[in-house]
Amino acid sequence: MHVFRRVLTLGAASVVGLTSLSPATAQDKQYSIAFVPKLINIGYFNAMQQGAEDAAKKFNVKFVYNGPTTADANLQVQIVKQLIAQHVDAIAVAPDDPAVLAPALAQAAAQGIKTFTSDTDAPSSSRLVFVNQALDTAIGNATIDSLADQMGKQGEWAIDSCGPAAQNLNGWIVIEKKRAAEKYPGMKLVATVYSGEDQAKAVADSRDLITAHPNLKGILGQCTTSGPGAAQAVTELKKIGKVFVTGVALPSGMKQYIENGASKSFVLW
Repeated sequence: MHVFRRVLTLGAASVVGLTSLSPATAQDKQYSIAFVPKLINIGYFNAMQQGAEDAAKKFNVKFVYNGPTTADANLQVQIVKQLIAQHVDAIAVAPDDPAVLAPALAQAAAQGIKTFTSDTDAPSSSRLVFVNQALDTAIGNATIDSLADQMGKQGEWAIDSCGPAAQNLNGWIVIEKKRAAEKYPGMKLVATVYSGEDQAKAVADSRDLITAHPNLKGILGQCTTSGPGAAQAVTELKKIGKVFVTGVALPSGMKQYIENGASKSFVLW
């Protein structure tokens, strides 16, 4: 298994927020810093929550973690507005849709709340800092190389992404398409679907991809739910060894599919 490792915790973002708030020190005031993930209760954002909580204890910061249970930018906006009403000192967001979140971030900034992004950016918003887990080029190149290795650099492939407006996922897709066209001319992209950070939907969408494209040889899962979802679909349809799965995923989500052969490699960013 190829593992590409970059370390990110929201603790780093918390430090950025803390140091940019004012010349005062943490001893003068206990700052409150909030993080709004794309959604709660998935492994990736659970890890970010833990990192932030650890950092909050170290720096005497009050940390607030709140996000929607489904990937919905409008629900994120509601949460940001609630945090504004609570007069927190800083808000970090992983925007499901940067354009939808931008006005809420501007509202926060207008009230003196420091805003920043993590995991995925909103570059046209008022955010002060973006904490990135890895470069788009590194992630995009690693994922398509992993899929090409499994497919023997030949055949039809598809992308199972998550939110269609997610800036980070779309950035990776651009890199993947470009590298595939330049380095793997024997591979043909036949479809891109969006499963919305929902593993059950990723299973269903991947099953549909395999059914609709009988010559499909590879699926690239663009986020931590679509990779395992695609591998589960391959397993259920008894396509192991015929359709290969890779993508951006956590070891906990892909372990069983590495073991059963539905995936030979994936990328941990």
